[in-house]
Amino acid sequence: MMLVSSVWADEVPEPDPAPSREFSGETKKEVSGSSHARPIFTAAEYEGVWKDLGLAGSPGEVDFLRECVVLATTRGSRVGLRCRDEGGGKLTVSAMSTRDIRPGLRYVFGVFSKKEWKEINGSSVP
Repeated sequence: MMLVSSVWADEVPEPDPAPSREFSGETKKEVSGSSHARPIFTAAEYEGVWKDLGLAGSPGEVDFLRECVVLATTRGSRVGLRCRDEGGGKLTVSAMSTRDIRPGLRYVFGVFSKKEWKEINGSSVP
């Protein structure tokens, strides 16, 4: 007996979107609770968050005319971003982190192209 399977091109789901680049790390800053993925649309806000996290050096290069950033933090040992295209130019970015609480804070910044999205996590993309 032979089974035949066929898939139509329009039935193949699109892969989930991903940031064009990510950078992550760890800081000694202490926080309580967990953080959702937060969109950042301006250089001033980006630099402020960078300083609030107590990070040294300058933040990674982002062209805020064409790009925006999503930040997620955790007290767990790892954090990552999970992205989902909701259709109609809407992007949902979630923070996925481990539950093993440790001192300090882990963070991830994801950089996304503005031209692809009208809304990220319910916030309109300027």
